[in-house]
This record gives sequence, structure tokens and C-alpha cells, in this order.
Amino acid sequence: MSGLLQKLTPTIGSGKDFFVNAVREQVKYGSDFIKIMATGGFFTPYDNPIQQQLNDEELKAIMTTAKELGKTVTAHVYTNELMQKLIRMGIDGMEHGSLMNEETAAMIEEAGIYLVPTFCPYEEAVHYDGEKMKEKQPEFRRKLEYYKDMLKAGREVICHSKIRLGYGTDLVANHQNYESGYEYEAWMSSGMSPFAALKAASKTNSEILQLEDQIGTLEVGKLADVSAWRRDLMTDKKALLDCAFVMKEGKIYPAETVEE
Repeated sequence: MSGLLQKLTPTIGSGKDFFVNAVREQVKYGSDFIKIMATGGFFTPYDNPIQQQLNDEELKAIMTTAKELGKTVTAHVYTNELMQKLIRMGIDGMEHGSLMNEETAAMIEEAGIYLVPTFCPYEEAVHYDGEKMKEKQPEFRRKLEYYKDMLKAGREVICHSKIRLGYGTDLVANHQNYESGYEYEAWMSSGMSPFAALKAASKTNSEILQLEDQIGTLEVGKLADVSAWRRDLMTDKKALLDCAFVMKEGKIYPAETVEE
């Protein structure tokens, strides 16, 4: 079954030439961005977050081809060595970056690269909660326990940096996709200001998506996409989980309708 699914996925393969063609094919079918699975993960059972999943030649082939076609490139990545390598190769953005040090943060700042740090999946390890850790899948829990000190150190680096941060959750294990407000709680619990989180989720995210001319700020001429909450976002860590309404292009949808 695994082999069959791999054959049905046109971007899983190996070798420089394969990935050149894979990028071209994805752009042909309408992709706006190219994302590289550069390292292993925390939740996946048979790899780890410090493994480099593609060799340098493959990484360069993906990024060069995407740039030639006018597309931006981002990467799932955790380690300092690989983040720094991708920066030198000209990456546009990164997801996670959870194990970074101050040297890497400074390089990201200087290059103007965006980072979507996805705090939420690692929250019980960073702000350690032994009982909640026991509820996690064994392979996920083992990695969180092993890397918890590095995750905590990396979180502090990110929070004290001047990196251009976007807002994303990577909710693969602990919450439902519609519960993205837990990411807001994680930012607040980590000492981030509410304005920093809200800016990341609105203005910066619109720039990452290359939609800043349409959404992201309240301005004349942009789409009237607005959300409101029942609780005080400035002081309440869980406020983002209590949505009052969503306005999409000027039409209001009550929260109950959105949840359904």
C-alpha cells in the first residue's frame, strides 16, 4: 500500500532531475508556492527532526527551478545547520524552526525571511505538562521528551528575535483544525505580545500568501474580511477560541454557522 501511494504522489522521489521535473509539474498544475520537507518530523514514527531528508543537490534543484518559474519556496525545517544552509541557498520562508539558536535567528532577520513557528504542537513540552504528555502518541511523546530542552531554548530565541513571524498551527496531533486559537494561547504563554500575534495572523500572513493587496489590514479597497471575538484578546489567552462572527467580503456569518 505504501508503495502504491508513493507512486500516486508525483512529488515523492529522489535525484536532482526528478525534483526539477516535480517543481515544473506542480507549477504547471497551478501551485503558487513550493514547500520542501527538508527534515524529518516530531510526529512521524520512523524519522527524527534532525535528519536532512534531501541532499544539497536536490535542495538546490528545487529552489533554483522554483525561482526560475517565479515561485517562492518554503521548508519544513528544524535544525540550525539546515536552516542556515537553506538561507544561503535563498529560501523565502520556513515553517517550525523550533530548534534554532541566536546565530540562525540573526541570519533569518538579516535575510528578511519569514518564519511560521507553529508553537502549539510542542506546548506541553515547552511549558511542561506531564499528564498531557502521557496522552500523546508514543512516537510523538518520545521525541518531545528527548528534545524538550532544545524546544524550550529555541522558543525563547524566536520570541526574543526580530524575525518576521507568520501565524500557523500545524495541528496534527493535539487539536482540531478549527481550534487554531490554541496557537494564540501558546504565543501569549510564551511572552509574545497580543499585537505581535494578531499582526502575524493578519498582515504578515497576507504578505506570506502574496495577498496583501486584498486582505490583512482594514483599508479602503480591500476585501471586507473581518473577525470579532466575545472576549478581550489583549488579556485573555483563550479569547481567540470564542469567535463572535466572521465577515467574509462584507457578509457576516455568525460563529455558530462557522462552526457547523
